This record gives sequence, structure tokens and C-alpha cells, in this order.
Amino acid sequence: MLIRNKLILLFTLLTMGVLILFSTFLYSTFSLYRQVIFRTRLTEKAQTAAGLLINRRHQFDDFFDQLMESDMLTIVDEHIMIFDERDTLVYTNRRGEASPNVIKFIHTLNTPKPIFAQLDENEAVGMAHRDSSQTFRVIAMGYDRVGFTRLIMLKHLMIWGNLGSIILLVAVGYFFVKRMLKPISRAMDEVDTITAQHLDKRLDEGNRRDEIARLSMTFNEMLNRLQKSFESQRSFVSHASHELRTPLTNMLGTLQISHDYDQDAEELRTSILSAMEEIRQLISLTNSLLSLARTGEGLVGLEVISVDDCVTNALAHIHNKYPDRQIHYDFGLLPEDDSGTFFETQGNGSLLTTCILNVIDNACKYSQGSVEIVLSQEKMITLSIKDHGNGINPSDLPHLMEPFFRSNEVSNVNGFGIGLAVVQKIIGLHGGTIHFQSEVGKGTTVLIKLPIIPSKK
Repeated sequence: MLIRNKLILLFTLLTMGVLILFSTFLYSTFSLYRQVIFRTRLTEKAQTAAGLLINRRHQFDDFFDQLMESDMLTIVDEHIMIFDERDTLVYTNRRGEASPNVIKFIHTLNTPKPIFAQLDENEAVGMAHRDSSQTFRVIAMGYDRVGFTRLIMLKHLMIWGNLGSIILLVAVGYFFVKRMLKPISRAMDEVDTITAQHLDKRLDEGNRRDEIARLSMTFNEMLNRLQKSFESQRSFVSHASHELRTPLTNMLGTLQISHDYDQDAEELRTSILSAMEEIRQLISLTNSLLSLARTGEGLVGLEVISVDDCVTNALAHIHNKYPDRQIHYDFGLLPEDDSGTFFETQGNGSLLTTCILNVIDNACKYSQGSVEIVLSQEKMITLSIKDHGNGINPSDLPHLMEPFFRSNEVSNVNGFGIGLAVVQKIIGLHGGTIHFQSEVGKGTTVLIKLPIIPSKK
């Protein structure tokens, strides 16, 4: 069911429930009011008859008949009966014997307080009235035709009024719900126009204050992230295709030339070595892409690891790759208290070693001088890696973490531009940060900060 129809149905049911409750209350109140008024009239009739019995008993019949004939406030089916102590009917304004229900009712009349009862279709009131010598029981009953007629008219009026109100409520509810949901319908139409080729389109944010406007704003923020993701994916695929195509093209060209022109074994050996080097480049690129994809998944197990051990493992690989390079590793500031172990964080040792290895490898690759590494710990674990190369152009700093980005100044150095993208993702998985401080002609310093594990006391 559409939300519009649900809202209309809910609005109608709630309002209809309120109307029914109010109508029931009004009908019950009027019914109780009718009963009180009619019982009051019956009580007055009974008290009048009792008063006449006491004061003018010697003129009982003649005077009572004359009074009843002069009473203009008559009641439909009015019936007044007076009984003596022996339950003998001494007066009635209608012919006939008392019914069994009346006889049963007079046995309950023992006090002057009025007692009310329903006798067949009529309402009745009875009371006991004691004279100086004997006790009489007076009963007055009748049918409130006027009151019940008004009650029936009120019931019909409420039924038809409520039916009309429900129809009106459905129409008004449909109008208002349609008007209130119009921004959502407009947003749906706008969303239908947004495709993978038109991710630059955005929803109208309206007044930017109500809930629907906030929903549009949230959706636009999601579209911004989605657009960036699509653009990043397109860029990634484009660069990856280019980087993969280059070694494959070179390898194909080398093998094709070798097939067509190489005659002796030495020439064949040279071509094969060239093809093998291209294959190594292709394998290296594939491994880098795989590392980037794995770190992007975020599905890695974390445990307590030592950053110092990760640096030591990374330096072991670096010394094998750059045996003649001077790399100085030292410790900086440390906490004054010796309450726990140093340089421990929550992370993945293999990934963090790869991260540190990439950063140190870049420092060695893009500089010819020594590399200085300082590990310190205060509020966070800080790893500083400084080289003395040519530095980074300020315009290139914002793009260092983009996959496949390479500055024009280092185009002559082998690489794919993936390493720092992998580093950023690994540091993000560990809840840390990475910053670059570089000055052209003087070198670059990379600062990696990782959270520490609080000491247990």
C-alpha cells in the first residue's frame, strides 16, 4: 500500500474514532439527561398523589379525579396507582388490575425515598407514604415518548453526520496528504533522471529546514560520495589499463622483433631477458593492485602489535634492496613513566609492515642521501621518516594519495603510483593519520601517527 493511502486511512480511522467516541459520549449524556428529567416528572406525580391522599383523603376520589383532569403536563401511558397496607388497590387512574410486575414492585416500597424501576415498556417510580394511621404505596409510571423521539432523532443525526464527516475527511485528507507528499513525488521524479552518466544532478533541497528537505540533503551528500567513488573507479580503471598495457605492449614488441630478426642465441637471450623484466614489472603491478584492493575491503583481523617490530621487519627488506644506503633508526621522546610497554597499538602486523616498507622504499627511491627514521611515543605513537631528496612540489602534495598519481619530476623513476594509496588505506584501518612535510630542494618528512593501547593499572 502506498504511503499516501496509509496516511489517508490512518487519518480517517483516527478521526472517525474520535467522532464515534464523542458521539457515544453525547448520546449517553443526552440519554441520561432524558432519564433524569422523566424520572423527576414521575416523582412529582407520585408525590402529588401522596400529598392528596394525606390531606384530602375524605374527598379522595372526587378531588383526585378533578386534579388529574386539570393536570396539563400529562405523560403518555400515564398510570398512577395507590395501594394500602394490605396491597389493595385503592386508587388508579386507569381501569384494570395491577400486573404481577407491579405487585412485585410494591413489595420493595418500604421507605419514602423514591425507587425507580422498568416495568415492561414503561418507566416507574414508587414510594411509601405513611399517614397517621396507615401506610400507602404510590406508583407512577409512563412512557417518555417525547424523550425517546428526541433520542432517536439525535442518533440518526449523529449517524448521518458521522458518515458525511468521514466522506469529507477522506476528501480533505487526500488533498492535504497529496500536498504534503508532493515534495517526495518531485524528488522521486528527480531521482529517476539520475543515472550513471548523469551523477552530477542533485535533488531540490527546498527550504533546507523540514524533514523532507533534510532527506534531500542527505541524499545529495550520498550522491556526492557516489560520484566521487565512480570518478575514482573510472580513474583507477583507466590508469590500471594504461599501466597494464604498457608492459604487455613492450613484451609483445620484444617477442615479435625477436621472432622476426633474432638469429643467434645471444640475441635471443637478450630479448628473453627484456621480456622477463617486463613480466616482473607486470607481476609487481598486479601485486600492488591486489594489495590496494585488499586494504580497501577492511576485512582484516586486528591484534596487539609492536610498531617497533614492524619497523625492524621493514628495515630488513630495505637493507636487502638497498645494501649501500645509510639508514639511521633511532628513538625519540618516550613517556616518563615506565608503567607499560612502548609502541603497542591495535592492528595487523603484516599490513603495517607493508605500509612502513612502502614509505621507507619511497624515501630511498626518490633520494640518494641518507634516510632518518625516528620512533617516539607521547599521546600517540609517531613514526618520522625523513629523506634528503629533491622534495615534493607543493602543487603535487594534495594528490599524493591518489592511485596511479606520479609527479612529472619523478617520471624517470620506476613505479606505478599505488604505494601511497595503499599506505593511506592501511593507516586508516589502524585509526591513524599520515602527513607530509616537504620543501623543494631539501627533502621530505613523512609523519605517521598511530593510537596507543592504554596501559592497564
